[in-house]
Amino acid sequence: MVRLECTIGGHNKFYELHFLKTNGRVTVKGLYGAIGQAPQAAIIYDGDDEKTAISEMQKKQNEKLRKGYVVVTDGKDALAPPEKKRLTSR
Repeated sequence: MVRLECTIGGHNKFYELHFLKTNGRVTVKGLYGAIGQAPQAAIIYDGDDEKTAISEMQKKQNEKLRKGYVVVTDGKDALAPPEKKRLTSR
């Protein structure tokens, strides 16, 4: 999850990007609205290509940064598959 906020020029709004992967399906969902209010939702990408989903997510993030939003929570973990941890025997 990546959360961006814009509080310049009298604005008080946010945009969150969520990367979801379920059963071979990839969805990028945007939640947005006024800070402290119930969010609205928009589907940015829904398909089976993870690279395209990541590209669309980054494109939307860059669009918001150009508009004056700043990254508050950077979920880099959301863009990359989780690393597998090795169990070590003692």
